[in-house]
Amino acid sequence: MNESVFNALIQISGSVAGGAVGGFAGFIASLVQSRSVRREKRCNIASALIGEIGALTQLYRDQYVPHLTDLSNTLDATTSNAHPVRGEQEYMPIFRSLGSEIGHFPAPLPHDLVMWYTALTVALERAHALHDLTLQNHENGTAYIAKLAQDQIDHLPSLCRQSQDLIARLAAL
Repeated sequence: MNESVFNALIQISGSVAGGAVGGFAGFIASLVQSRSVRREKRCNIASALIGEIGALTQLYRDQYVPHLTDLSNTLDATTSNAHPVRGEQEYMPIFRSLGSEIGHFPAPLPHDLVMWYTALTVALERAHALHDLTLQNHENGTAYIAKLAQDQIDHLPSLCRQSQDLIARLAAL
């Protein structure tokens, strides 16, 4: 074999090896970047949900439960028209807009988030019913108002405990 053919083979094999190494390095860099982008997106979604869950929990714990306690103790609908939670507004806009992305979280976190938000929806439905009943101010509705208020009081501590667990798990992502 002559020397020019040998040099050509070395150059070709060097080019092929360089291309393979470069392609592999590019693949690894792309993979690392993709994982980094996914992790950042997951952390951003988790951070937004932490804020929403924390704010809702604080609203319920600091304003709504004391209001319910007063309502169930007095059963005077005329003094309880100012409801901190009426169930008429959009209370979970972050979950509604980012909920489709929670599937990227490790199991069982997506399931637990959906269960928590479903329980919150039930609580909001009760809040709406309580608000409507107190506005109607019917004498014969006081027993039902007391029952709904007590159901809320009994249910909300569990929702608050679950929210703390969810916040801790989301923060760990």
